[in-house]
Amino acid sequence: MRASLAATGGAHTPEDILKLLLAGSDCVMVASSLLKNGPDHIGTLVRGITDWLVEREYTSVEQMKGSLSQQACPDPDAFERANYMKALKSYTSEFA
Repeated sequence: MRASLAATGGAHTPEDILKLLLAGSDCVMVASSLLKNGPDHIGTLVRGITDWLVEREYTSVEQMKGSLSQQACPDPDAFERANYMKALKSYTSEFA
């Protein structure tokens, strides 16, 4: 049985939601964004996501979901190495 992945924080813009979906989230929780921006903000989020999908000729969220994940990568080992290198380059130490 495959478990679902839900993104639970930090999604306040259509771009935030799209990044999480592209990475493989099955759903994105936006309660904090709606509390901060009001319930009408959901329209902004939906329009932004819809515009992005149309511009890139996706027919659904399901079609694009996970397309930038390690599982969708033709060379998963290269994907993992690249992310590891990115993490190393971004590391800062309080002692450095």
